[in-house]
Parts: sequence; structure tokens; C-alpha cells
Amino acid sequence: MHLLIGNPQDFLCLSLQNMLRMRGCSARIISNPMASPWRLAWHLDNTRCASKLACDGEPPIEDHEIEGVVVRPFGWIDPEGWQADDLAYIQSENQAALIAWLWTLPCPVINRYRSGIWFRPQAPLLCWYPLLRLCGLPVPETLVTNIEQEARDFGLRHRMTGLRGTAVYSPLTAYARYLLSSDEDWAGVGAMQQYAPVCLAYPHEAPQLVCVVGDEVIYNGEPTDEVAALAPALQRFACAAGLTFLQLALAANEQGVAVVSVEPYPQLEIFDDIARHCVLNAIMGILTTPDQSVVRANTPAALGRSVA
Repeated sequence: MHLLIGNPQDFLCLSLQNMLRMRGCSARIISNPMASPWRLAWHLDNTRCASKLACDGEPPIEDHEIEGVVVRPFGWIDPEGWQADDLAYIQSENQAALIAWLWTLPCPVINRYRSGIWFRPQAPLLCWYPLLRLCGLPVPETLVTNIEQEARDFGLRHRMTGLRGTAVYSPLTAYARYLLSSDEDWAGVGAMQQYAPVCLAYPHEAPQLVCVVGDEVIYNGEPTDEVAALAPALQRFACAAGLTFLQLALAANEQGVAVVSVEPYPQLEIFDDIARHCVLNAIMGILTTPDQSVVRANTPAALGRSVA
């Protein structure tokens, strides 16, 4: 049995379920194994760990019967009837139980997220900078400051044709991006700086999307030579992050190509048909004929010391 944990309408889950069934494999899409109608019994102590997962009226699935798991953004608890504080608490407990259970499964798990990513899936790009640089991937020049003149000077240093005096403002709590190009824009940044620092970078050209799946690097469209040369560094980064399936975007600015986004929950819908086909086949390869290096990289024994 293969478990696909995610939204029942998720494109990747539906595609993988169809492909697995066409190969004669059992596959179930489960929005949340920890919530009704699913029931989990999990026993663990110093000598053994065993679990059973069952849905109302169906035979239970024991952990050794699970051949592989794909983890996607999964369903939240229905908020109806809950007080806000109680809902936040029970959702946190639900997430904590699920990540712990996933780390005990002996099968390949795509992705067996570490706690820092699991509990903060939309971390700002700045959080990835140390690991990106360690793996040999370039990052955009960035300024975080609450000093208004420093922010304006940063924009004036940008000399890309027709864009002098501009910068991109990126909130540290969201994926939104705002181009600053007028005095009104810079005045708004200055007003925010009275209360909190702002994060600025330079504008870049259209991004090149890329997925790393196991040992494969799959591009959305034909990559430039400069982007293609970063394939080994992209593989190192995915391995260092503990992710079997990862999406990044690379883009050129006046300083060259740099990583401009990291997405631990890839969005396959924004890729073209050729890239989708390659990504799905690569995931299928891991689930049905897992390479031993991928299996080792996704077992609790291999990464358990790095989870906390």
C-alpha cells in the first residue's frame, strides 16, 4: 500500500494514484491520517515501534504494509465548533503527532520533513541562505535594515538598465514581493521602518523553475548554461535539507544567476507538461524501485540526529 497524504484534489496526488494503480499497486489519498474517519493506533517503547492505520469499516494497514509515502500539504481540522485557541492547540498536536509517526515508518517517505520545515513551511528565503551558500548556490544580495537612508542608498546602487533607484521589498512572513520604484513606494518603506526592519533585494529577470527529485534535477523548460552548471549544487542542497522532492527558482540579475525561492512543497501545476511528466516518473521510480541511496537518506537512522 502506498499512502499519498494531501488534499484529495491535489494534482500530484491524483496523478501518482493513477500511475500506481496502472502498475498494479495499491494507493490511497489521505487528507489527514490523524483525523476522522481515519484511526491510528501507535505503540512505541525502548524496544519496538508498531502502528496500525484504519478507516471506518476497513481492515487496518500495519506499518510494515506501507510501501511508500508521499507527503503534500495536508488537510486541516474542520474549524466548525472550535474556539480559536482550542483549534490552534489541537492542530499543533495533530501536526506534532503526524511528523513523529512519519519518522518511524521504515519505508521511503517523500518528504520526511524535519521539524523546522514542517512547522514553518513558508520560511523566508533568508532562512535558507546559510545552507544555500554552504552547498555552493549563489544567493541575491539582500539588505535588512530599519534605517531609511540605507534602504534608499541600496536601491540607488542598482544599475540594471532602466531600473536605477529600484528594489524589491519582501516581507519576512510571506512570499509576496513588491517592486519599489517611486517616491511614494520608498516613503511607505520608510514608514514601516519606524516599527520594524525591512528586507530588500534587487529586481531579477524571469525565474527558471527547477525540481530536484532524488538524484534527478528537472527543469521547467530549457535551462541556460549558467543554470545547468548549478545542478550538482542543487543536488547537494536537497540532500543537506533532507528533502527527496524540492522546488527552487533561479533568476539572473546584474550580479549573475542566484536562487530566488525555495519551496519545500513543490507546486507541480506551474510546471509545463514535459517537466510534470519527468517529475512524476522520478517520484514513481523512488516509490516502486527505490534506489538504496534515496532510501538511506530518508530513514530515521540516517537523519534522526538532525531532526531537532
